[in-house]
Amino acid sequence: MTCESTRISAVELEPLGQLLDVVLVDGGIRLHDRVLVEDDATTIGCPEGAQDRSWFEPLVNGVRIRKVLVLDDDRARAAWLTWCGTESNGNQAPLHISVNGVEIVRPSTSQVHPQCLHYYTTEWGGSHFDNWFVTALPVGALQVGANTIDMWCEAKDSTNDAPAWEIMIGADSERFRGSDPALPPVGRSAFSSDRGSTWDGDRLGRGNDLAGEYCVRLSLERHRPGGVFRSAVLDASCGNEQKTGEPCLHRHLTVNRCDITCDVDTPEGTRADLRVRYGDTPRADADTWTAWEQLTGLQNSQPSPPGRWMQVEVALSTEDPLITPVLRGVHIEAQVDISPTTSRMLDARNGRATPSSFDYVWETPEALADLRERFELDAVVAGADTEFEAQLRLMNWSYRIPLGNLDRYAWRYDDLPQLERDPDGAIRLLGPYDGPRREGHCLYCNLALVAALLSFGFPARWVNISTKHTYGHEVTEVWSNDFGKWVHLDATRDYYLYDLETSVPLSLTEIAEHVGRVVPEPVTWERPIQAQVARVDPDAVGLGCRQPGHGHDILFEGGMDLLQMIGHLQMPMRNDFASRPHPVPWRVSSNWGSSEFVTWHSERFPPKLEYDRTTARLQDWEPALNEARVHLIETENPRQVRVEVETVTPWLEAFEVSVDGAPWEKRLDPAWVWDLHEGVNQLRVRPCNRFGVRGTVSKMTIVLPS
Repeated sequence: MTCESTRISAVELEPLGQLLDVVLVDGGIRLHDRVLVEDDATTIGCPEGAQDRSWFEPLVNGVRIRKVLVLDDDRARAAWLTWCGTESNGNQAPLHISVNGVEIVRPSTSQVHPQCLHYYTTEWGGSHFDNWFVTALPVGALQVGANTIDMWCEAKDSTNDAPAWEIMIGADSERFRGSDPALPPVGRSAFSSDRGSTWDGDRLGRGNDLAGEYCVRLSLERHRPGGVFRSAVLDASCGNEQKTGEPCLHRHLTVNRCDITCDVDTPEGTRADLRVRYGDTPRADADTWTAWEQLTGLQNSQPSPPGRWMQVEVALSTEDPLITPVLRGVHIEAQVDISPTTSRMLDARNGRATPSSFDYVWETPEALADLRERFELDAVVAGADTEFEAQLRLMNWSYRIPLGNLDRYAWRYDDLPQLERDPDGAIRLLGPYDGPRREGHCLYCNLALVAALLSFGFPARWVNISTKHTYGHEVTEVWSNDFGKWVHLDATRDYYLYDLETSVPLSLTEIAEHVGRVVPEPVTWERPIQAQVARVDPDAVGLGCRQPGHGHDILFEGGMDLLQMIGHLQMPMRNDFASRPHPVPWRVSSNWGSSEFVTWHSERFPPKLEYDRTTARLQDWEPALNEARVHLIETENPRQVRVEVETVTPWLEAFEVSVDGAPWEKRLDPAWVWDLHEGVNQLRVRPCNRFGVRGTVSKMTIVLPS
């Protein structure tokens, strides 16, 4: 019997784990340190039927608005008020804010933040319809329970038609569209036309005809009350995979006892709760795993566990939002009987299978089969030499197909592509255009592209890029099996960006990293990118641009501002609009502030305060898809190894397997026995979805001596 012992630090645990409201900071996993308090995110934007900016409240002389936000704890290191609205061109009038009777004067932007031209001028274009404003609050003004926030402007020349300031309203009539299930009205906003003497909560807005909530939020620098870290599958034999993610050949063994200890700092007022489960397979989704067992402490001793693999889940919580417990690592000790090794790994090219911490809801491509057939998309991709070429052909189709208008309040892909035929019966395509950009809303052609890609079983999603201003631009990302990564595509101009050194197409986060090279300071609301870099030179940041051959230069003909937009990214966690038109993630041409979004941030592009769900983990934002992670486990028979395969593959049908160069064969079961022969043995595995899209190949080569 052998005693195997290993310590896995939080830094080693984090890359393959799943994190909910916890983050890795300074070598430890701790509670997320930002809390957003709001009740408008499911309704924000233009309500159906509204016109003439009726969903805004002009702050004219004598008018006050009131917002009540409820806190279960008033402690925070710092506090910010953030609200969605507008400030008039060249405004000089301050905004008055009262928080529980403590008055704050927010001077006009031109006086205190003159570099933020997007707030009070139209010089930067496209960004003045509304914006998110931020002002610091004294933490001492907050209180447990209801916090009353009043806002007003005393400028006599602030009128209903030309207000110095106005605040957006999220209408209660939109609640059923904004979340699933719909959240009920809360009635925490009110309007006064007599300087606060009387209040009305049912007649908000420019026409005094809306019930809803002012889009006013609190962003607090404090820890969330609870969060969970779930580890990847750990091996009691303490092999190297759980520490480094590298593939290994698992030796045959029997676990007689397994002890797990979690190393957690728990200051007074905090706690950590441990759950553990065991399995006889490294596949976390197998149905042979034990149920999760809640432990009374941070240790577990399991005699003769039902398998050599385990997962731990650590729930962190705090009663004091200024203090957090910290997970430092996990210590595993196991008493095992290990059989002598009989084979040796000669070479391994293994895939990745780390699920995102966020659940993404994929459209079923069957729901788009009619689109694929009606628009003869198989003919569009016919003859493509590579998968990526097929994806580019679909982008060109989306660039040229006539488009209808999307129903802003019930998204459906089939609203968009319009089937028109010329006199010869061929499907009509538009172009050439007068410039590189096609006509119409950028969302529409990129949603059409997403739908076309999905109809072939290519995982695709739409993303908003908005570093330059609130609205930004809508684009597409597709998973490329050819490159083993996410790739940015844009159907408005039929192009993508690539790395000048490698010529490899880039994802949005990679483009943002390139752009960040010439940005001297982190890009925030008070340090906008346009104030730091007037123009991003693509050559200076190592970016090349695909020129599709329509005779126009993509970037230098009106497209240079696109590079200034790519840094902050927003994305709803679904693309199933053919099957489920609600919740509506965005009421088109009205604000991106919905709770449907997860946002991407980085050191150069810090989190935006108006969003609750944000990540800087690539494995969450860009999970690897269509790859096979192969585990080889020795058995009692030296001429047999057990094969176990993990994958994150949307619409998975089967694995295709080739042994020693033989033709590919399909296997529906992710586990089987591989019979070895003396000498070199080679195994190739790839996932295949039910639309015939084949993922990248994992290749394992082992040697069995005589």
